[in-house]
Amino acid sequence: MNLAGEIERITSLVPGASYGDPNVALVGSGSFASAFNVDKAAFTAAALANLAFGVTEVDRARVVALFSCAVELDGKPVPAWADLSGYYTTSDGGTMQLHCNFPHHAAGVVARLGCEPTKQAVQAAILKFDADQLESELIADGMIAAKLRTFDEWQSHPHAIATTDLPLISVERLGDAPPRNAGRRLRVLDCSRVLAGPVAGMTFSAHGADVLLVGSPNLPSVEIGVLATGFGKRNSFVDLETEVGRSDFTRLLESSDVWIDSYRPGAFADRGFGGDHYPPGSVSVELSAFDWDGPWAGRRGFDSIVQTTTGIVEAGSRMSGIKSAVPLPVQALDFCTGLLAAFAARRLVAHQAEHGGTWRARLSLLCTRNWLVSLGEPKPFVPAKLEVAEAARHTVASPFGQVTAARPIGGEWTSGPQHLGSSPPEWLE
Repeated sequence: MNLAGEIERITSLVPGASYGDPNVALVGSGSFASAFNVDKAAFTAAALANLAFGVTEVDRARVVALFSCAVELDGKPVPAWADLSGYYTTSDGGTMQLHCNFPHHAAGVVARLGCEPTKQAVQAAILKFDADQLESELIADGMIAAKLRTFDEWQSHPHAIATTDLPLISVERLGDAPPRNAGRRLRVLDCSRVLAGPVAGMTFSAHGADVLLVGSPNLPSVEIGVLATGFGKRNSFVDLETEVGRSDFTRLLESSDVWIDSYRPGAFADRGFGGDHYPPGSVSVELSAFDWDGPWAGRRGFDSIVQTTTGIVEAGSRMSGIKSAVPLPVQALDFCTGLLAAFAARRLVAHQAEHGGTWRARLSLLCTRNWLVSLGEPKPFVPAKLEVAEAARHTVASPFGQVTAARPIGGEWTSGPQHLGSSPPEWLE
């Protein structure tokens, strides 16, 4: 598989020096069964992330292991989905996907439907709604849901039309600042949860950065996300609703080199950390689901929701000949976006060290979806269980117990995942 063309094209989106020969060495084996070219997208994103940190080889098996998000705790698999998450049939014969991995989203869905919190009860209640109506009501409630759309339905949607020509990575120079010292350890403020943002932070930690994941003590978490993407990081709580929390966050932000923000667009601005709070000379990388443009700008969503909304799932069903929903075999939009975010941020750090400036990169799951679709029309395929090589995983001691998860695609981690809020809001040095 030749990745050179895509590597060159995507590299041109982010200011920086040439990487020279872009023919990254693909080693090992592994692939994804899909109607779409997930192989090319995943290996290209991994290659770019590695190149940004000076690694010119990509192990297919490690990429497959990472994207699988297969995690074991003390030898037992950690569930990836909550009970109420999944696909349901609506009164008009349509399909509705609910994302209920966070407890408050599950509670909100049950409250809207007025039923018991069981899969059977939720399905019975959903049969009283048509797909458009239920999607609209749940989104208005702040829940995470998506009507399953066909490719054609999505292409004619106002948000699809408004975002179809957006670049995979948008970069903006926000202001002037002198070059920073490129020799010291990078400080990465990781303000993210599931999954793309944490992957970006974990990529930095594998290459020696001091990565501090900062979250709120008032927000829920998903265990598999913490375990799968917590390697090499320290985790701190900062409550932006308090004076102490705002002071701590201001201090951390002002002394950071890279700020990863994957909360819903406007979340930090609403709490007083808007456009004028980017530290001079820093690199910020922002991630969202449905992007910052178009009628759905800032809409809540996750990888699987974007797949369902934009025709990916419908195409998977159609191309496999299976009547039920057939999403991508992995959360490829999340993992590709996370790796591309790490690539963009690290490339901008190097560019800033030579040319100065304050920089921001933006990526969205929707633009990553559009990129994946651009790699080739959906093709017939046979769904197959993802094969994860044991050699591409490792078992690491952690405060949770023995965690088995993917090895890094480049670099090394110095620690396993840690409990949220277990470290003070301080840099190591």
